[in-house]
Amino acid sequence: MGRQAVYKGLVKPILLSAAGNPENQDRGLVVQDGSRVVLCVADGAGGRSGGIEAAVMATEYIRQNASLTSDPEMCSELLRRMDDAVTRDAIAGETTCVLTIITPDEIFGSSVGDSGIWFIPEDTAQVDLSNAQRRKPFLGTGSACPVAFHHRKQKGSLLLATDGLLKYTSADRIIEICRKHPADLAAQHLIESVRYPSGALPDDVTVILTEL
Repeated sequence: MGRQAVYKGLVKPILLSAAGNPENQDRGLVVQDGSRVVLCVADGAGGRSGGIEAAVMATEYIRQNASLTSDPEMCSELLRRMDDAVTRDAIAGETTCVLTIITPDEIFGSSVGDSGIWFIPEDTAQVDLSNAQRRKPFLGTGSACPVAFHHRKQKGSLLLATDGLLKYTSADRIIEICRKHPADLAAQHLIESVRYPSGALPDDVTVILTEL
């Protein structure tokens, strides 16, 4: 595995986040849960108050309740309960969320918003596991509609990312970077791929990259 550590049979997930706004409203989470690995990215809705608080609340809710998820529909139910909790909070605003569980045999989870999850095989087209998700309403509205996903675990890379990456570069460029570099370097290159010549970023960017 070279420089990277093994994490319960996986190359350890690499989580990186960079601010494109005065305050980074993205959050990410990597948690070991027995033989499973739990991943999450959340992107607080920009342009309105409480985005950071909503994203933090989402990741912490998953940290505390991930053990309750044993299939895709249970992941969707967890996000629906999270939607209610964020909506009731006096400070939290709205957020996207991608919840992913990696087991020894499969990948499953649920998502809502415009963050995404891709499986990138070594030599065939990527699979957008969040392709069917509903962009709006976000979590924190009381009416979010999470969409579950499931995929057989295969050799390749698993990418969770906020729209600060997915919106500002091409699928071909993302795939090229993930296949060319080990996960720790690829995560850095993904963020740099959307950086302007001035050094600024167009938006907050958070990625979690795992080699399966």
